[in-house]
Amino acid sequence: MDIEKTNGYGIAISDLEGSWDKTFKKKIKKTSRKIIFGKLSFVEKTKLFIVFLKRRIKAARLDLSDIKARGMTNSSFIKQQLDYIAMYSALSKVAGKDRAKEIMFNVMEETSVEAFAKSSPEPAAIREYGDSFEFFRKYLRPLPGACAKAGCLDIRLAENNERCFQFDIHWCVWLELAKKMDVPEACMPNCYADDCAYPKYFEAYGIKYSRTGTLAAGSERCDLRFEKII
Repeated sequence: MDIEKTNGYGIAISDLEGSWDKTFKKKIKKTSRKIIFGKLSFVEKTKLFIVFLKRRIKAARLDLSDIKARGMTNSSFIKQQLDYIAMYSALSKVAGKDRAKEIMFNVMEETSVEAFAKSSPEPAAIREYGDSFEFFRKYLRPLPGACAKAGCLDIRLAENNERCFQFDIHWCVWLELAKKMDVPEACMPNCYADDCAYPKYFEAYGIKYSRTGTLAAGSERCDLRFEKII
């Protein structure tokens, strides 16, 4: 089994998201809009549309030179993420911060599992390898280098042995883009998406996923831990 040939191997997370095909992006947008507009009154929907357009203009004018200097040049990913942040910002203005967070959490609950599967290795390849824990230990090994090159994450391998491995994230472009739009909390639903998708996905392969904190929530790092279930 050649792990290097499996889907997503050695590719930065931002590049995986940026490479989603038009059909899938349209599906995600349709689901997201249905959830968002389903939570708003007619007046709120009208206001949201107007405020969103203004926030998109603001996003288009952002100075991203510092982020691009780190290697982030994936225009498709940047546009996709800024559109999301503009929507979150507009929603916060129209519905309030608490409702905006709750609504976007609902969006992630409905979309994150399929989005993660879109960027994950083929199940048949994992089964063929035999030892799923060892598969993912090797599959994720090039992730820090790929993310550093793409300028999306400063992610470091903090622990690596036959029973567990852990990645610590010390800088995150998702959070930095949200900060530039003055809504750092917009990154929290992105973190929540991991909580929706990762635990059950990895548990199915005999791996326990856990995390004690995130940069978006004020922690010094995001600690992504993977342990082999005995």
